[in-house]
Amino acid sequence: MPVAQINGVETYYEVNGTGVPALFIHGGYGGAATTLVPQPATVVTILPPDRVRTIVYDRRSAGRTAYVHEPYSLSDLAADAAGLLDQLGHERAIIIGSSAGGPIALQFALTYPDRVIGLGLPNTGANLSSTERAVGRERRTLLSRARAEGDRAIFSERMARLRTAPAPGASPDPEAVARAEERQRQVQAALDQVSEDDLYCYFRGELRNYGAYIDVDLTPRLNELRMPVCIIHGDADAVVPFTWGEALHRGIPGSEFHAIVGGGHGILQWPAAANALRDWVLRTIMGVPSGQ
Repeated sequence: MPVAQINGVETYYEVNGTGVPALFIHGGYGGAATTLVPQPATVVTILPPDRVRTIVYDRRSAGRTAYVHEPYSLSDLAADAAGLLDQLGHERAIIIGSSAGGPIALQFALTYPDRVIGLGLPNTGANLSSTERAVGRERRTLLSRARAEGDRAIFSERMARLRTAPAPGASPDPEAVARAEERQRQVQAALDQVSEDDLYCYFRGELRNYGAYIDVDLTPRLNELRMPVCIIHGDADAVVPFTWGEALHRGIPGSEFHAIVGGGHGILQWPAAANALRDWVLRTIMGVPSGQ
């Protein structure tokens, strides 16, 4: 299992293929489900291994990477991505941030623009903590209570909820529903076995990830981005609104936008989205030397 010390955090990563590097920043906020039942990185099957060196990793407080219980910021998460590229000897890379990985990718591109060959943004937005959505308001309240009452008190109150796998969201795609239902069964089986101490660790890590996004809205800075940018969003996304993808396109000069009809969240599982990303990456890396 490849592991690197990145900014003091034991970080799990995998590398597939050879060629121009592409760093994929996954979505989600950590927590028990992502750690107990890691999801396969779909992007590895999308990008051609003879042209692209695809790098996937688990962010801090998620998956197989160490859980960090001190507060950190979106800039810290972007610095972790930069640190991993340094560890692997890459000065520049394609950066792809999906869902909650999108703001990290945006922050990376704003902080280290010279290191970005191109920026891919599937099913994401510039302000995921927006209180326009109930989930944004709920997370803000949860963080405020945790600061006031302590993590342990909030954990004890939410124990039953944390041991119950979330129900799959609605989708017009039967295959997507079947995948979500199977994952729910796998997550529930794992939650039935996990210890209380481990569950508390995962809960605290998830809180820290929520905290990194609160009050972060990168919309005013989108016009600073000058690298090639590809935005892909499903018009049936029930997690990150389709209009947020459109807003990214309006805000980023020269960006291209692929609207996937009937596509839900986890958009890269839809063949049209996978094809759009693959085509964009191959166009973007034309003329770029391998091993950047």
